[in-house]
Amino acid sequence: MNSSDLLCQVALCKAVVTSLVMASDVASDDQRRLSQIILDLVINFSVCFFGIFSNTIVIVVFTKQGFKDSTAISMTAVSLWDLVKCVAGFMQRLEGPLELVSLALAYSWTNVSLVVCNYLVSFSCYVTSVLAAYVAVERCLCVIIPLKVKWLLTPKVALVICVTISVVVFGCFVIIFGIYDVFLTFDPHFNTTVAIFKYNSFSNNNVALFGYYNMSGTLWPMVSLVVIIISTVIISYKLKKAAEFRYRTKTITRSSMKTKTHQNLQTFQVKDNPQSMEKSDKTQGISKRDQQVIKMLLVVIVIYMVNLFPRVANYLGKFIVFDYYYLRRYHNLFSIMGYTVFVFDYVNGAVNLIIFYFMSSSFRETTRSLFGCRTNT
Repeated sequence: MNSSDLLCQVALCKAVVTSLVMASDVASDDQRRLSQIILDLVINFSVCFFGIFSNTIVIVVFTKQGFKDSTAISMTAVSLWDLVKCVAGFMQRLEGPLELVSLALAYSWTNVSLVVCNYLVSFSCYVTSVLAAYVAVERCLCVIIPLKVKWLLTPKVALVICVTISVVVFGCFVIIFGIYDVFLTFDPHFNTTVAIFKYNSFSNNNVALFGYYNMSGTLWPMVSLVVIIISTVIISYKLKKAAEFRYRTKTITRSSMKTKTHQNLQTFQVKDNPQSMEKSDKTQGISKRDQQVIKMLLVVIVIYMVNLFPRVANYLGKFIVFDYYYLRRYHNLFSIMGYTVFVFDYVNGAVNLIIFYFMSSSFRETTRSLFGCRTNT
């Protein structure tokens, strides 16, 4: 089950049935509604609001720094899609505040936003997951071939890759925007005109489209997760080896300084066999700055990996257990898990500013300079 159906099917449930009580369901209707209020209309709404500002700041800071390397390009691309995701999520969850004004208006807003915002959130998640996989591969290459990756992955190459990923992945799903039509109709329950949506003739004549959509919505995150896991393992291993190399180097240096004889002997060996030292440098040729960047992006990658686990688990549960779906035996449980998946999605899309600020000194300095928070040291 792809995430774009999560809220869409809930709205359809409201339109088809007014009360869904299944004795065999793990969760009750009241628990489902409470979860929707707490997780979706409060937590997700607040996180989206924060994400709009945090991603805007990230984009402004990277733009100020000038996109001098591939890292700035790729992370700006991720932040742009995270911004789209947070804006769409925030707009969709205006249903909650609008209920305080008018139930009919909130109902209409829910239906209209589902047609546009809900799918936009899902497609943004797919794009960012693939971009995260690209960032993981990019960082993996930095630790495997650090001396070559600088000229292989130039800012222009990184820009082309990020644009290609965005166009291809988003293009795989954009056709889904055309499966609904929105109508205005009088609703006796609200005693006023409300907006509703229905499947149009295009969707009715292309039933196979939904199978393609479900397959693509499952395939992209799962492949991205596998790539991220493999790359993360390689990066962690290489960083560990680099740390061990530095530790051995420091130990040897301290030992060699104990006596002048040992120091002279070591100097003679280095001059006598420079190829050995050159080979060592190439193996461990990761500068301290690059290591810090890799560690920072490794945190970003791990967060994406953690975010994808509940999504993939939800997909697998839907395929393994037939009744784990909307309007079936475990309707309420599936709805609650849907709200939970959205929490992971939006938190993942809003925390990059915090990571960059605390783990990148240049990002922190630029942020303070832009917003007048420079401190004198």
